[in-house]
Amino acid sequence: MTHLLTYVGRQTSRSDGEARRVIILEATLRLIVKEGIRGVRHRAVAKEANVPLASTTYYFKDIKVLISDSLTYFAEKTLWMNKVLESRSFELINYLSKQGNNRDEQLQIHLTQFICEHIREQVRHSDDRILEMAFHEEALRSRQLADAIITLDDSFLATIKLFFEKLNSSTPLADAYQVLGLIKLLEYQYVMRGNIDKDKSQFEHIVNSSVRKIIGAKTPTSLDS
Repeated sequence: MTHLLTYVGRQTSRSDGEARRVIILEATLRLIVKEGIRGVRHRAVAKEANVPLASTTYYFKDIKVLISDSLTYFAEKTLWMNKVLESRSFELINYLSKQGNNRDEQLQIHLTQFICEHIREQVRHSDDRILEMAFHEEALRSRQLADAIITLDDSFLATIKLFFEKLNSSTPLADAYQVLGLIKLLEYQYVMRGNIDKDKSQFEHIVNSSVRKIIGAKTPTSLDS
């Protein structure tokens, strides 16, 4: 966690106080999912959290602080998931290192499967994707939120860039941007459409075709036929 993602609201050393603070942050996230950032008001959050109004104003002096800390709380979970993603990607690299002359074809197949599985998992957690979009939109109006969002995006880009560096790509950062852009767009579209399983063949075709172009594969696999 970087300085940009530190909490700015009132902190507490007591376990009961910290528990109430977390309850308020979780209620804020639920409210954002239901009503968007503009729905975050102290009274509405207190009602959602089932706590006294004074509790929300005690820990968070104004709405901007509450929104900032709710993003930080959400970011902590997101960055933890990034560590899991990083671990899985390195397992794939270890597997590919043993493939010899067949590596490019195996890379295309397994990277396509890896990305498809990741997007499906992300779409299943649609509330988290709604939160991401809400925070990204609000970050256009808030420098503090923008810095936090940039930190999150840079974290994912760094993980993907390192993946391509280990594959000896000559353009690892450009590859990372293409992969992350593909993932974010498909997540957004399928959360909105709600039909990722219905469009399974088209979805896998899009990912596989994009992966083939990114890694410079010459021969289509059966997923792209």
